[in-house]
Amino acid sequence: MTRFARVVMPVLAALLAGSATWPGAAQAVDGPAATAPPTGTVRVHLLVPSDVAPDQRYVDGITRVMVEAQRYYKQELGKTFRLNSPAVEVIRGERVRSWYENTPNGPERYWWTVFNMQQELMRRLGLGAPDRRWLNVGEIRAEGPGAGGGGGGGWVILSGHDADGAAGVNGPMNRWYGGMVHELGHAFGLPDSSYTDGTPMSASFYDYPNTHFTQSQKNGILNGPYGSFLY
Repeated sequence: MTRFARVVMPVLAALLAGSATWPGAAQAVDGPAATAPPTGTVRVHLLVPSDVAPDQRYVDGITRVMVEAQRYYKQELGKTFRLNSPAVEVIRGERVRSWYENTPNGPERYWWTVFNMQQELMRRLGLGAPDRRWLNVGEIRAEGPGAGGGGGGGWVILSGHDADGAAGVNGPMNRWYGGMVHELGHAFGLPDSSYTDGTPMSASFYDYPNTHFTQSQKNGILNGPYGSFLY
């Protein structure tokens, strides 16, 4: 099963069942922003659980990761996506960290933390999956045993190790730049490569920036459901 299907289909099924700095400095908020950002942009959300202290390193670091991904897409496609100002919307979570990590949601523990985050963001901000107004990135400062993340259907959903990486406290930055490029590729509609082929849709993203999209992948992004977002 593709990463797209593994991420999006369980979320849609849950919803149908009824469950549920650079561009600017972000401030933590207790609910939806008063004014939604312009449509046709990549909208980035950082969910901070209620018992986790705010830390500007995470806002600044995620902003840097997004700006680098923006630069890479411009290099590869001749077009790139728009970020908002502020680039990162910080949302104070309704629950403590352990709730996001330990509340079952989805077919395997890998998805619990990020699905709990995504569904809270969707409910509180009125977002869809997919949402034709924005391509959405959600990160949470929570992890849990075996937690991961992914991308697909206009979303990137990432758990604590990616947030820590962006903040500069979890190893070399190129790993996190390449990971965001990879997951955004899924959000734009690309599948994983079937082998390590030098493209960011394979494990070659670990070699970032020494990786490039194929022409077929470029066409897939430009002609895909969010191709009109690129300028």
